Amino acid sequence: MELRKVIMERRSIRKFTPQAVDRALLESLLKQALWAPSGMNRQPWKFVVFQGASLRRLLDFSAGIAETIDEALKAQQFNEKMRNFVKGYFKDLGGASTAVAAFGQQMEDKREEVANLYSAAAMFYNFLLLAYEAGLATCWMTGYLNKEAEFKKMLDIGNYALVGLTPVGYPDQTPPVPPRKHEDILWLN
Repeated sequence: MELRKVIMERRSIRKFTPQAVDRALLESLLKQALWAPSGMNRQPWKFVVFQGASLRRLLDFSAGIAETIDEALKAQQFNEKMRNFVKGYFKDLGGASTAVAAFGQQMEDKREEVANLYSAAAMFYNFLLLAYEAGLATCWMTGYLNKEAEFKKMLDIGNYALVGLTPVGYPDQTPPVPPRKHEDILWLN
């Protein structure tokens, strides 16, 4: 599949079939995603994969986020129907059989840490694109940042900062193409 097509057709999916994701496929995609560029070639990232019992533990944790996220959603002008949908999604991750979290290494120098987070975000996006190309669906979620300290403690992840979490599975929906909201390209000649 052409890269341009992958970039433009990938969507955030919020409803998955119950079909399990093959571990060998997932491992291959994760290893390919690690070829992302990184500042000073530090490769300062880590993936955590949730399946089976660990996914159930994650869903228990996610249910707690769902209970605390309503005020943040109100502040973003979400109506009640949409807030309920988002909270429900945190409780079941759309029925996905797998979830993947990405982390960037924390540093004492905050500039280096920001570079690490950007690098880890590039790696995570590689994964989302590769998953789509392989017929899988994802949805980059940042709501876990609201409970990052507790999340990291649960995982015993140490000196890493959360970049995002995505459910991974086979799509059970085809959302419409959302319009681009604006063009943020500034040309300087």
